[in-house]
Amino acid sequence: MSSLGLGLLSFFLSVYSTVPRTIEQAFLENDAGRLASLFSNESPLLISLPEPLSFSDLVSREQAALVFERIFRSYPTFEFYPESGSAPAFDRGGFILKVRWSFSSRSTSDQKPLRVFLRLKPETRPGRKKPLWAIVEIRAEPV
Repeated sequence: MSSLGLGLLSFFLSVYSTVPRTIEQAFLENDAGRLASLFSNESPLLISLPEPLSFSDLVSREQAALVFERIFRSYPTFEFYPESGSAPAFDRGGFILKVRWSFSSRSTSDQKPLRVFLRLKPETRPGRKKPLWAIVEIRAEPV
């Protein structure tokens, strides 16, 4: 039983180290396509973002990609990192990443920081033996 636990822990740590890095690169490079590659294929994505982004809805993977294309085009990221002292919180078969996302408005140059919570769950994909951590929810609140 303990070898199973160690196996699951090592799997989680190896996957966990790459997923946040991919998310971080997607935000820092304003790359909606890279971010969309992590969106769930199995369920709609819940996105809830405050002003000035003002978006809240349950959307498909394709719709979420379009939402983030629009956001990145108008509000480029200049800072994206895990909140200090924040470890992933395990939640209903997945985990939640807590990050700080700062962006600026192209039209006004105003800067806005948000605290973002990304909920990820394991998901099997065709042609893959190992499950992939897929984003199923993105919520943000003002800092």
